[in-house]
Amino acid sequence: MAVGRTDSMQELISMMETIYKETIIGSDINLIKHLFFYLKFENTEFIFEYEDRFMTVVVQSVYQDYVDLNVLGFEESISRRAKIKFEVVNVLYIFEVIIEEIRASIVTIKIPTELQSAEMRKYRRVQVDDLFMDFVILFKSFKGGQYVSGDNIHAERQFTHLFREIKNDVPNMKLMNLIITDYILHVSNEYELVLYKPGDEYDLYRSAFAKDLRSIFIEDCADIDNYLKKTDNKYIKTFYDVFQTKSREMGDFKAQKYFEKIQKMEIRNFMVSYIVSPITLFDKVIGHVKVYTTAMDKHILSYYHAEYIHEMVEIASYGFTKIAIRGSNYDATYTNTKIVDLSISGLLFEISDEGLYNYLKKHNNIKMYVPIGKDTLTLSGEIVRFVISDTGYRLGVNFFASNPDDMKILENFIYEKKGNILSE
Repeated sequence: MAVGRTDSMQELISMMETIYKETIIGSDINLIKHLFFYLKFENTEFIFEYEDRFMTVVVQSVYQDYVDLNVLGFEESISRRAKIKFEVVNVLYIFEVIIEEIRASIVTIKIPTELQSAEMRKYRRVQVDDLFMDFVILFKSFKGGQYVSGDNIHAERQFTHLFREIKNDVPNMKLMNLIITDYILHVSNEYELVLYKPGDEYDLYRSAFAKDLRSIFIEDCADIDNYLKKTDNKYIKTFYDVFQTKSREMGDFKAQKYFEKIQKMEIRNFMVSYIVSPITLFDKVIGHVKVYTTAMDKHILSYYHAEYIHEMVEIASYGFTKIAIRGSNYDATYTNTKIVDLSISGLLFEISDEGLYNYLKKHNNIKMYVPIGKDTLTLSGEIVRFVISDTGYRLGVNFFASNPDDMKILENFIYEKKGNILSE
């Protein structure tokens, strides 16, 4: 029986060599059936996609026309179709399958008669269960996403020292604080830096930052309209959104009185103008920088000052997030950065934090430090795949740079793990 299975697999391999990178291709159901026999024999875990959920499965039994899959944590919905994805002999297969029966975690599917998609991988991947890594984000643009040269050049000219620091793998928090303070003092001698705690008194600012992360700018505290007017500036806003929300909750009159009370309190404190910029970690507000002038000062703040402070705090928040990523990610007992599989060309790793997962969708160039034996490999790559699974968030990386000898170490590691050739 084992010999027959090997012969059929060889026939399948020969067929695949002639259809490299083709999709929507025809096949023989018996060859496809042998794929499932192979998965069962190897007890291979693979991906089962159902109703936008990604679950890990193994083959329980293979019949004439059906396969029983053991889908951990399966929850039945109205759909009777699913997608499965697995790799056999260096070929990645994708099938859309029909669900015939559901018995708790056992899902019976009809064996497909055609390959929906198949692609020959250039490099072998190996599963690992005892490998962890540390990583940092690589600078493309402090705003994330595509590199925007105009924004970066303008910001770097204004904040040269801060830019130089945030581009380091691990920025120095103390030095960043000194640099930020120096920049703030160019605008005003009056400022506060606040990190939020549960139950503190900054609910007004938190409410204002809930809709977007623009900075609050009150140009003149003596005029209530400066608190409530609508602004279209891409960096700056007032309390307009909060006012609209309170108007719906309590009516326009009471909402107006609410802000008049705030205005009077700030005037009693001799406040003339102020800027409040959100400090973020993984794009979540954790505090603010408030820069202000009082009646004892000889100037009021302008829109130029407000945009200057906003951009500075945005760059600083990028640096703080970079520090937080490196500060908490590498620990052999901390499985949030577990490597799932790897090859010569890339790896798949898993994290559990949703905020970090979403942040990496924008800042998707990373440098990875992978300890293998007595060596630590330094590999740079781009995250090209994002998958939500039952066990966490999985991210697929393609390498684009490494230290000179690291690829040889990685090749030897994969060869020892797989005991086979690395590429076809």
